[in-house]
Amino acid sequence: MRRPTSITPPSEHDPRSEAPEEPAEELQPELSSMERLFQEGDQSTPDSRRFMELLKQLAYFRSLRDPLASLCDDMRLTPTQVHALGWLGMDGPTQVGVLAQRIGITKKTITGVVDRLEDMGMVERGRDAEDRRAVTAKLTSQGCELYKAIQLMTDAGVRRLMELMEPQDRESLFGIIERIVVRMKGARPAR
Repeated sequence: MRRPTSITPPSEHDPRSEAPEEPAEELQPELSSMERLFQEGDQSTPDSRRFMELLKQLAYFRSLRDPLASLCDDMRLTPTQVHALGWLGMDGPTQVGVLAQRIGITKKTITGVVDRLEDMGMVERGRDAEDRRAVTAKLTSQGCELYKAIQLMTDAGVRRLMELMEPQDRESLFGIIERIVVRMKGARPAR
């Protein structure tokens, strides 16, 4: 009868134990958009710098930058609250998370904005008809009246801007913006 031999693994330095090494996939954490921008570095162009400079020059004119400033002062509203009222007036009842995206703020921040507008009687919360878990916000009748004032004041500001332009320049501006919108819609879905 044969004695069983002990099986011992080959030593680490035993050439028989060396298998060809597979290239190890390096798992790199996904970069945030800010980290990606810093990694890519400054990629501005003469056109992008010129456009930003022109926007900055326009921003110095408060009447063009913020036609709703007096409304904010009179009604004691923040610009974020005015934006929320504007989006709700344009879109109707909206999920609070979607409203945050439209305005460009966090979901945590929009909760406070909607709370204050609700306390003022401008907005009321509800449930989304399709997703009962989702909270929606919609304008009250008082909020609708304020939205009308926002529309009128915004229109007055836009009219002042349009008056500074020749008719052909206005048409050129409209055409440019319309083509940009079409291209952006083709590039990715709207949020």
